[in-house]
Amino acid sequence: MSWSDGGQRTSHVGLAALIAGLITVCTAGCGSRPPADSIRAPRLIALVPSVTESLFALGAGNEVVGVSQYCDYPPQARRLPKIGGFITPNLEAILALKPTLVIGLPTSADLPEIRVLQAMGINTLMVDDGSVAAILASIRKIGEVIDRRSAAQKLVTQIRARVEAIEGRLASVQPRTVLMVVGHEPLVAVGPGTYLDELIRLAHGRNIAEASNQAWPRLSIEYIVAVRPEVILDGQMGTDSPAPARFWSRFPSIPAVRERRIFGYPDDPTLHPGPRIAQTLELLARRIHPEVFAPERAAQ
Repeated sequence: MSWSDGGQRTSHVGLAALIAGLITVCTAGCGSRPPADSIRAPRLIALVPSVTESLFALGAGNEVVGVSQYCDYPPQARRLPKIGGFITPNLEAILALKPTLVIGLPTSADLPEIRVLQAMGINTLMVDDGSVAAILASIRKIGEVIDRRSAAQKLVTQIRARVEAIEGRLASVQPRTVLMVVGHEPLVAVGPGTYLDELIRLAHGRNIAEASNQAWPRLSIEYIVAVRPEVILDGQMGTDSPAPARFWSRFPSIPAVRERRIFGYPDDPTLHPGPRIAQTLELLARRIHPEVFAPERAAQ
């Protein structure tokens, strides 16, 4: 996941007319719940990858009828109908799938498309994926709403156990200063307030962008050279280790360059908040403190 929807919203005269008409029609009571004997089988739509992953992880994959254009995990999600993004949902596509529940992020709550769905009596649920605690809370909340409470609790317990196990392995190591890059030209880094910043700290790293007040700050190479990160995680280069080394070799005074602690990382799952956060944490921890995992890695 890219974390942002990425697209520019466009004005659609037809959509505006549809919204106005539906709101007018539905003011007579479309929001009322149907009788218990007429409740349909669940038909779930996810507006964001973290929700899609959570639904499948909870065993509700066969109830998912539509996902966002960015939902690509698990592989089954790629075959499902696409309904736009969490900031630019396609109302017509959503209505055509006749959902019983649409799940998105708080940033989607005030969208006119969401208000139309609510006016039509279609249930909506907004959950947060901006931190580890929020992700776990959203899994529990989704599990409660879709009647999978025990599965949600089991999943949360498993995630916590794996996170605690990783933290235990790192308990005796000193934090290293870390630069985590998500893009070049300009250099865009992981900043404070993001779930990745939290995972860096859990992996015993100190984010050199933490002084910024932006979630995705643009950093100058002069600043990076001056701050001297000990580890560079360069997502622009993917998992091709030689590539980031070539880019950064022009700056040999940076400890990460000098000590060859420059690593790529895969977009998936790293940039996807959701039930795989423990997997992402271990991925980051192995790059920031490879010496802690070296014996295990050598045995594999």
